[in-house]
Amino acid sequence: MFKKIDTNLIYNALYQLLLILVPILTTPYLARTLGPNSLGIYGYVAAIAAFLGNFMLLGLNQFGVRTIAKSNSSNLIANFRDLWGTQIIVGIILLGAYLLFVILFAPYKIFFLLEIPFLIGYGTDISWLYIGVGKVKRVVVRNSIVKLISVVFIFIFIRDQSDLWKYFLINSLGILLANMIFLIDINRIGIRIRQIHWKKYRSRFLSSLLFLAIPLVASQLYTNIDSALVGTFAGTHQLAFYDQSQKIARVILAALTSTSTVIMPKMAALDGHSDQSRLNKMFRLSLDVTLVVSLIFALLMMVNTNNFIPFFFGSSFVPMRQNMYWVSLIVIFIAYGSVFSLQLALAKGLYRIYMIPYVVGALYSLFANTLFDTKYGAMGGTLVIVTTELIVCVLRIYMIRDYIDLGEILRSHYKMVLAFVITLFVFKIVNFDGFNLYLSFVLNSIGALLCFVIMTLIIHDKTMAHLLYLLKI
Repeated sequence: MFKKIDTNLIYNALYQLLLILVPILTTPYLARTLGPNSLGIYGYVAAIAAFLGNFMLLGLNQFGVRTIAKSNSSNLIANFRDLWGTQIIVGIILLGAYLLFVILFAPYKIFFLLEIPFLIGYGTDISWLYIGVGKVKRVVVRNSIVKLISVVFIFIFIRDQSDLWKYFLINSLGILLANMIFLIDINRIGIRIRQIHWKKYRSRFLSSLLFLAIPLVASQLYTNIDSALVGTFAGTHQLAFYDQSQKIARVILAALTSTSTVIMPKMAALDGHSDQSRLNKMFRLSLDVTLVVSLIFALLMMVNTNNFIPFFFGSSFVPMRQNMYWVSLIVIFIAYGSVFSLQLALAKGLYRIYMIPYVVGALYSLFANTLFDTKYGAMGGTLVIVTTELIVCVLRIYMIRDYIDLGEILRSHYKMVLAFVITLFVFKIVNFDGFNLYLSFVLNSIGALLCFVIMTLIIHDKTMAHLLYLLKI
C-alpha cells in the first residue's frame, strides 16, 4: 500500500510542479498585457463563480473520496450513482440561481455569463471518483494536458486589455473540457454511465454532503468572497493588488496541500484497523514535512518580496510589496493546519471538528473585511486574510487535541518556527537588496536558507533528525 502511495505522490508532485510553472509563465505576461484594472475585474467575477463552483462539489473531494475509497466491487456503482446524482441536482439548482443573479443584479454581465462553462464543469466533475479508487495518474494527466493547452491559448489570443473576455473563456472552457474527458474515460474503471440504474437513485448522502458543504461554503467566504468584498469596498484596482499578491502563495499552497488528496484516503482505510501506529506514523511524517517545506517557502517569499514584484509583475504592481510580504505567512498557516483537518480529521470521519474552524474563520472574515477594506483597501484585506488563516490554523490544531499527542508535537516544532522568526529578523536588518534583481534574488535566497539551517542547529531543533528517522522506516 505504501508503494502505491509513493507512486501517487510522485504523479501528484509532477502535476504540482506544473501548477507552479504555469503561473510563473503566465502571470508576468498577463500583468503587463491586461493590467491591474482588468485583472481586478477578473478577480471579482472569478471569485463569485469559484464560490458557487466549489459549493457544487458539496465536499465530494473529501466525503466522496472517503466513501469511494471504502467501497468494494458490490457497492461502488451504487455509491457513485447516489453521490454524483446529488451533485448534479444541486448543480442545476445553483446554476439557475446564478443566472437569476446575473440577469437581475450583476455588473460585468458578459463576463459572468462566460463563467457558465466553468460552473457546468464543476457541477459534473467526477475527479473525486478517480482519486477515491486510487487513479491519481489519470487525474494528473488530464489536468496537465488541459492546463498546457490553456497556457498556449493565453499566449496566442491575449494581446491587450480588450482581450479580457478571451481570458475568461479560455479558463472557463478549460475546466469544462477537463471534466468531460473524465466522463468519456469512466469506462476504464468499470462504470458505464448508460448502465447506471438512475431510477434507483437515493438521496442517502444528501445530509452528509450538505453538512460538509457548511465548512466548504465557510472557507469560500474568506478565500473567494473576500476578493469580491475587497473589490466592492475598495475598487477593482485595489482588488488586483490584493488578489495578485496572493498568487505565488496560493500556487505553493496548492502543491503543499494537494498531498492530502493522496494521503487522506489511505489514512481513512487505516483508521478502521486495531493497530493505529501506521496511521499515526503517516500523519507525523506528513506533518513534519509540511512544516519544514512551508517555512522554507514562506521565508524565500518574504526575503525576496522587494525585488520579486517589479521583476515578476511589473512596475505597476510595486504598491503591493507589503501585501505580498505579509500574505506569505498563509503558506505556513494553511499548509500546517490542513494536515490536522484535511488528513487526520477527515480520515477519522470527524466532520464536526473539520467544520468548526471554517465557520469561525468565515464569520471573522466577513466582519473584519467590512471593517478594514473601506479604510485600508488592499492592505486591509491582506491583514484580514492573514489573521483569518491564523485563527483557522489554531482551531484546527486545538479541535483535534484528543486524538494526538499535541504537547509532544508542539515541543518538537516550536524551535523550527523560532529559527524562522530569527531569520526574518536578521534579513530585515541585513540583506542583499542593493544588488541587481537577479543577484539579489539568488543571494537573499541562499543567505536565508543558510541562516535558517544554522539557527536550527544552534537551538538544537530535532525535527529534521526526527524526519530523517521516519523516512528510513
